[in-house]
Amino acid sequence: MKRRFLFGWLIVFMMSWTMTQANVFAMENGMSTGSEKRPTYIIDAKYDDATSKITGHYHVKIPVGEQKLQELYFHLYPNAFSNWKWGSASKPKKPGYLHVRNVKVDGSTARYHTKETLLKVSLPAYIQTGKTVQVEMDYELKLPQGGMRLNRFGDTAFLAQWYPMLAVKDQEGWHTDPYTSTGDPFYSRISDFKITFDIPKGYRLITSANDSSDSFSSKVTLQQSKVRDFAAVITKDYEPVRGKAGDVEVNLWYLKGMEDVAQELHHHAITAMKFFSKHFGDYPYKEVDVVLGETGYGIAGMEYPGLVTSLDKIPTRKGERPAVNVVAHELAHQWWYGVVGNNQVKEPWLDEGLTTFSEFLYMHEQMGEDEQKLLAKVAERTDQIHKEKGITSVESLYQYSDPVYGWMVYTRPAAMMWKLMEHLGKEKVLEILSTYYDRFRFRIATTQDFIHVASEVAGTDLKPFFHRWLYFQTDHKK
Repeated sequence: MKRRFLFGWLIVFMMSWTMTQANVFAMENGMSTGSEKRPTYIIDAKYDDATSKITGHYHVKIPVGEQKLQELYFHLYPNAFSNWKWGSASKPKKPGYLHVRNVKVDGSTARYHTKETLLKVSLPAYIQTGKTVQVEMDYELKLPQGGMRLNRFGDTAFLAQWYPMLAVKDQEGWHTDPYTSTGDPFYSRISDFKITFDIPKGYRLITSANDSSDSFSSKVTLQQSKVRDFAAVITKDYEPVRGKAGDVEVNLWYLKGMEDVAQELHHHAITAMKFFSKHFGDYPYKEVDVVLGETGYGIAGMEYPGLVTSLDKIPTRKGERPAVNVVAHELAHQWWYGVVGNNQVKEPWLDEGLTTFSEFLYMHEQMGEDEQKLLAKVAERTDQIHKEKGITSVESLYQYSDPVYGWMVYTRPAAMMWKLMEHLGKEKVLEILSTYYDRFRFRIATTQDFIHVASEVAGTDLKPFFHRWLYFQTDHKK
């Protein structure tokens, strides 16, 4: 019941009770600027369905920007499942891990140290700015059973944060934030990927790359440029419904028993992609996949570049209905998180809040749903939470309990944007969002960047408005 689950159940519960400049520190992480230089991952991945393991070779090329480097850090998120420290409800039934060995830097054996979900690789000497350092290693991934986001369910393997992920380095230093089960403790920069999958006979791939072929192949090489992450589903279980939103391939993948909602959800996936492209800006990739089904804790209702997961149905006061709002929410994340990035650990509201507003806007205009009374209750409830706990909507995710996270990170910012639409009009708010999208495409934005763009487009100082809603301040000194 993570993330979109949390939000969906929160809504049911509530209803039941009635650039600066576009120049942000080089801009991604002090290593390179814009789209000129970015890390390139080259990964060989062989999946053994008998052992639920993926083994292979990993190679990443890292451009060094304005800050010379003496060490590198990588996140090994699957190690969280080898010694689970969080809630019992989300504890995997069987552990998993990500082990690395034979680490080399520029072809020479390197010193490295692993501690829980963090890998530190020492460089033999400072790597100067303008250079490229190459790190390679062998790895073994054991899929947990019932792991959050990373899981084996039936004849399907869900691969999320499944490879050593280069940590972000910016003006604040290396972001080596620890894993947590609240929210998304994943902060990554735009990269390029070339991944060769070796999969057993009868399996197919659904990934962040363009993989719309119906053919089954035991070995395939996929490439995708300018994405923050690379997710994959290796499956025998799923069947597709295919279509297009303009020139973008939109595929919905469903399991047996979901035939009654597959066509409707596929229709809304196409409609949502057109809706968000029209209002925010063009989707920059050729394909997007929607994978249905609650097949593990936190699996359904997650976003990755080019691939999202969703429930097939959600409970309501009138019974179950197709999960149109979840599909819309996850696809909106292609704009807010996927293309326009933010530090999801430090400022999780920035993608979740804008995405929830985008979802509400879609449901209002395409489904005729009016949530204004709900949003008014959100404002009242979050004011009360702040008064009781002193917490705001702009906090590190480590400061939130799960319920408060849903209120402050998802729903209060959505209520804020709806109120802004009442003040400025829908067209002006959409202009703010499209300008923000255009200015920070493939980069990292901050809360202050968003406020700056909004004030610029509105032609008035909106700091007091945003500081009241986000920081619960009556002035704007923060």
